[in-house]
Amino acid sequence: MNIKLISSAISVVMLSGCTSMMQRNDFDSFNSKLDSGDFSGASQVALEHAGYDNDSGETSDLLWTLQAGASLNYAGEYELSTKLLDETETMMKEEDTESTASEGVELIGSMVGNDAMLAYEQAHYDGIMTNTIKAWNFISLHDYQNARVELNRAEERQRRAAQHFADIIKERSEELESEAGESSALVKQTIESDLTQNTLKKAGIEQGQWKPYEGYVNPFTTYSYGLHLLITGKSKSDFEKAANSFKRVHSLTGSPAAKADYQLARSMVKNPSQSKLKDQVWVIFENGKSPVKEERRIDLPIFLLSNNVSYAGIAIPTLKKRGTTFDSITINGSKTSTIADMDKIISAEFDQEFPYILAREITRVTLKTIAQKQVKDENALLGDALAILQMVTTGTDIRTFSALPSEYQATRIKAKHNTVEIKAGSFTIPVELSTESNKHIIYVKAVSPLIEPSVKVVNI
Repeated sequence: MNIKLISSAISVVMLSGCTSMMQRNDFDSFNSKLDSGDFSGASQVALEHAGYDNDSGETSDLLWTLQAGASLNYAGEYELSTKLLDETETMMKEEDTESTASEGVELIGSMVGNDAMLAYEQAHYDGIMTNTIKAWNFISLHDYQNARVELNRAEERQRRAAQHFADIIKERSEELESEAGESSALVKQTIESDLTQNTLKKAGIEQGQWKPYEGYVNPFTTYSYGLHLLITGKSKSDFEKAANSFKRVHSLTGSPAAKADYQLARSMVKNPSQSKLKDQVWVIFENGKSPVKEERRIDLPIFLLSNNVSYAGIAIPTLKKRGTTFDSITINGSKTSTIADMDKIISAEFDQEFPYILAREITRVTLKTIAQKQVKDENALLGDALAILQMVTTGTDIRTFSALPSEYQATRIKAKHNTVEIKAGSFTIPVELSTESNKHIIYVKAVSPLIEPSVKVVNI
């Protein structure tokens, strides 16, 4: 029986160890392209990891399809971006409807190895940003009808947020209780012990540091919804919805830009004269890079009735902030302000997820350590071998939607000429506006203070 146990561990050691290493290498190659402003190059890396088939247009990896969709948007390849993001929605739906039996088999397999072996499970903000990026693809292509459809879908995802998190917490608690089985008391004791909490604190891991925006809202999505209605609205109802969206963003962020747009939308409700929108220029600024996950290894107390154990460490993910590129940028002297802090959104959702990640890892190490002790009690050499295998298979899942910015900012001016000037750090960028259009959106993305930001213009 012990030999079978060791053989089973050996069969996954290469898979679990290689999976963690491959994740790091894949993200390094992708993020280095983004960091240099090479969005086309980043999209090619993502497409390769996504398993993109040029003939069918299909992909096989959810996260990397997301990464490809976002980076293609940055590169201005809007149609392919939308096609891939459509594919992610299909995969998300399949993941959401995956049978309990399939999830159980997957979880059992990961208990022998680590979380990196599990299929990627999308974060709530992944789905919201999927529809939001698609909406901006359509806006860039002047397809405002489909943009509205996508923003409506994104807003509906936001409305379901509270129930989403309630369902996940219940589902995951039941999964863990089932997997721990007879060891559930040991797992509970380990998690709740002062020694465990102090060990985590000493390692710089504190739970519950971040709070989500009220209702788990992504204010950038809500701002985008309001802006779309403001610039394309035809009725009083459209402008009322736009005003309500800007009002909510302002209540969540205190953004002067959202307040100014709220006031403009309210004026359109009272008197919907298109002349008020003439020569208005909005700037959307994607600032910096969103957090990434890093692996942290620590030793925790496993409450067994014996000290005959060689290794009982765990690996858990922590978030590393990459931060903003500039404090703000200006257009003709008007400074942008934050309308959505993606660091806050991502960190708050990670805080919701972390207790489950920790509990699952402690369950995993408890089951492995019990097996290690049982073998070592009978054969010290085999027990030590199993301890080595346990150490090698200890790893964590560092996958995350890393193509997103640290925050979104916005401002608005009324243009007096068809050339405006953007200042970002040491860069001064003149931007030409079409004289055939009377409303404009300038979309700016900055990934490094050493690289000139990319600038795209939508003339409406």
